[in-house]
Amino acid sequence: MAREEGPLLNRLLNANSILEQTAALRTLKHEIIGHDQRKERWVNSGIVSILSRILECSSRDEYDSSKEVMSDGQRDGESSRGQNNNCRSTRSMTEEQELCLQAVIIIGSLAQGGPAFLSPIMSSEAIPSMLAIISSPNCPQSLTVAILKTLSNIADRYPLQNINWPQDNRLAEILFTPDTISCFARIIAQSSSFSATQTCATLAANIIARLCTEETHKAALAEFGILDALALKIASFVVAQGFVLPGAENHLGEDGALPTLPQPAPPAAKLGPILRATSVIVENSKWRAEHFLSSPGIVTVFPGRLPEFSPADIKKNPWGMPYLSGSAVPRQNHTNPMDSLLPVVPLAQSSASTNFPPLVPIGSFHKRSLSFLEAPSYDEDESALVPWLFHMVRTENGMSRVMAARLVTGFFRLGLARKHRIPMFNYLVTPLLLRMLDKDYDFRDDSDPDYDGMIPTALALKEEVPSIIAILVMDTQELQKHAVEANAIKILSQLLKETYNPRPDNGKPMWYAESKDKDTVSAVPATLKLGPVGYSPMTCHIMRYREGILRALAALAPFRDEYRKAICENGVVPYIIDSLKPRPPLDAQDTRGTKNTAADGNSIPTLLAACGAARALTRSVSVLRTSLIDAGVATPLFELIKHPDIEVQIAATSVICNIALDFSPMKEAIISAGILPILCDHAHSNNTKLRLESLWALKHIAYNSTNDIKNKIVVGLGASWLAELMSIDPTSRRNLAADFKPGTLMGMGTSNSAGEKVDLLNPMEDVTRGEEARDSPLASDSTSFDALLTDPNRRKKLAMSGEIDQTRQARQDDIAVQEQALDLVRNIMCGNGAAEVVDFLLDEIGQDEFLNILAEKMRPRPNPTRRDTAANPPPPPMPAEILVAVTYVLVNLTAGPPKHRDLLFTHRELLKNLMWLFEHPNRAVRVNCVWVVINLTFEDDQSGRQASYERAVKLKSLGVIDRLRSVEEDSDLDVRERTKTALHQIRQYMNA
Repeated sequence: MAREEGPLLNRLLNANSILEQTAALRTLKHEIIGHDQRKERWVNSGIVSILSRILECSSRDEYDSSKEVMSDGQRDGESSRGQNNNCRSTRSMTEEQELCLQAVIIIGSLAQGGPAFLSPIMSSEAIPSMLAIISSPNCPQSLTVAILKTLSNIADRYPLQNINWPQDNRLAEILFTPDTISCFARIIAQSSSFSATQTCATLAANIIARLCTEETHKAALAEFGILDALALKIASFVVAQGFVLPGAENHLGEDGALPTLPQPAPPAAKLGPILRATSVIVENSKWRAEHFLSSPGIVTVFPGRLPEFSPADIKKNPWGMPYLSGSAVPRQNHTNPMDSLLPVVPLAQSSASTNFPPLVPIGSFHKRSLSFLEAPSYDEDESALVPWLFHMVRTENGMSRVMAARLVTGFFRLGLARKHRIPMFNYLVTPLLLRMLDKDYDFRDDSDPDYDGMIPTALALKEEVPSIIAILVMDTQELQKHAVEANAIKILSQLLKETYNPRPDNGKPMWYAESKDKDTVSAVPATLKLGPVGYSPMTCHIMRYREGILRALAALAPFRDEYRKAICENGVVPYIIDSLKPRPPLDAQDTRGTKNTAADGNSIPTLLAACGAARALTRSVSVLRTSLIDAGVATPLFELIKHPDIEVQIAATSVICNIALDFSPMKEAIISAGILPILCDHAHSNNTKLRLESLWALKHIAYNSTNDIKNKIVVGLGASWLAELMSIDPTSRRNLAADFKPGTLMGMGTSNSAGEKVDLLNPMEDVTRGEEARDSPLASDSTSFDALLTDPNRRKKLAMSGEIDQTRQARQDDIAVQEQALDLVRNIMCGNGAAEVVDFLLDEIGQDEFLNILAEKMRPRPNPTRRDTAANPPPPPMPAEILVAVTYVLVNLTAGPPKHRDLLFTHRELLKNLMWLFEHPNRAVRVNCVWVVINLTFEDDQSGRQASYERAVKLKSLGVIDRLRSVEEDSDLDVRERTKTALHQIRQYMNA
């Protein structure tokens, strides 16, 4: 311990009163601010443990006093926690609270020293104690602000410890518990005009946006009230701007709306952080987005369209009460008042359009019919929040503009914005996003100009733009076309090159601890030493920026070959290959300064984005044969497939799937590089995605390969394992509870006899909570957050929707895995000399077992009957993808020598089960059935005529002629033509 720390530390440890302790902490605070060397010495002196004990004692005192306050409040009829929050700023702090405030400020100052100082803080009980204090209803406003600022500082610097993915989620696990989430929700929902109150809401939203990356955390935030709080906050901005829909006040308290309009947002409130937190939670989840749009706050200011009646249909009875006539027909109001705020954009023209103007009256344009190839479908349900977000994109600046674009893009990608909005994205959003990427673009955001010691706000906002573009144009060719025409490929390509330019740090350098003996340091308690130095904020910014650019390029390239060639012509293929190089471990590199060159490597999220860009380019045969080979794309991929992170393995394998195609010149390189054993090993992974991609790659490698390669695949996978994988019924998905990660916060249980979802441990929890909210006296602010919790059905629906979504996705993954396994067998059975491999496969699996598997897949599933109940449901029909794959296996098997054709007749049910598939709705299944008949009755030469005749007789006895006649007039041309061939072959034997 240094000499200068001794007296002050003794004062702190030997203080006779709280006032002396507080004075010592004030002195310490002024001593360490801005001096990272002093901070390190104080950490080594044990200051973190001392501060943690102070906060822990304060948290216990706050908890005990809060129980007293609540009991007094209940006697006075004030049970709402929101009332106490509004009074915090007017109440002076006690001595204990002042002591706690100084401790919190010092911890926040330590956190600003960089990632190295987060390790001792995380090793203590400081953060849980702060959360306990802030959750207390009698916590003063100034202390609440200090705690949230400290947590925000920690959250901003926490990702700097390791820029690889997945992030260390310890901090998120501490913060995102039901109690803390409910506390944050109440902080965000407060409508007080005090600037400190709005600062708290902004800080809470920032913490959520920074740390919420896991799906389980997003689900918990939605379930325990954060989305409802964010919706209420956004509604307050709508009220303040005067954009509440006309007539909304007539439906207050109805259909899930609040009893009154929300209070208008005060001038100190910031919209950008609220929109950002909302976007993070709802992205990639339609059920969470729908939960947000149906929140009482949004429904109150933007009620849905209600049916209107003609005045002639409204009658009055003798007592003057209105009623509807018997012929009254409701008419929908097809116009949205929010659309009147938006400009008219050109309509999307179809390919049959001419140079002449449309033959419609000029006056009809005021309706703003923004159709996309056709008139808009007003039957689609779209919230008025969507056009309001478009208006925010046009009128706001800085973070509010960027996050409004991000949120409306997320809604569009989830199908919650109408298709006819595509021209509006083309002409309003895409050009603006591309303009934000200009070096001289002024975001005009005065909030936190220095980003609190991190990167400037302008860079942080620009970092978000490429990712928004990627989400926007994904899977929509019309949006891709307009983005390319706006020079998106050229702009993004140049930006990708610039991310590799060496960049000196102009700001404050990171603090690096002195090197010490590792054995000595390891013996020191975690609270007495600094942690990993981590990376500079600029390095992490460039990694995220590069990741977004790569994702945007990948999103532009999947459909059009000219777009892929344009990417190559802009010279970015070598930079994409450089982006496939991983960054070495943190302890094996010098992280001083900004490390962004090709030699420094890339973070795991950047590797995933680079794999996506490479995969998009491999869709082009010409690009694959030229640019990618010249750049050496195979070498880094062969390393990434062995990367310790499973997500990187999945991404690299997905690229190898494309370069393993039969026309690819790199197929031999994959085999010679020893990738086959790795793919076979990955196919056995417990991760469904990795298993799927590995089988897909093996399927491509097996096609037209030599028999020794096919045998290696069968042996590497294991014939018994392959048979087991094919025999599983993908429609009988196991209970979802087995798929949830430990620590999930979903509180739902199983279904009752009525099919309703119930929580077996707390069956009345939600209902009881709702009744208490209805019976409790609300504060003077009628839009108190408690009013949002009056409908327990919304929370149950949210949990059920998430569970259904998880189950559906898991079932689709299981189907896809089995489909690829069957396709792999199909490719093993085709090609020159395939008969030997088929014999080897059948010997390894067993002929009877193999045929049993195929017969079971084609077995007819019974239709539901009245006897079927929820407890004993009928088996669902076999997916068409599986039936297509199974019938292809049969086609290839019957295309082999006569002994393989005769093999099908040895099974009692196989060909019987095939007969019903002639009427299957999928045309590929029907045409494969006909091909099986053609192959079974095909005459190789004169010596095989008798065998073909016998097979034709057996098929006739199974009723195949009637089945073929049923598809003679099939709607598909291929089925009709193949049926003619099959009937001709059978009839020639019958006539003979």
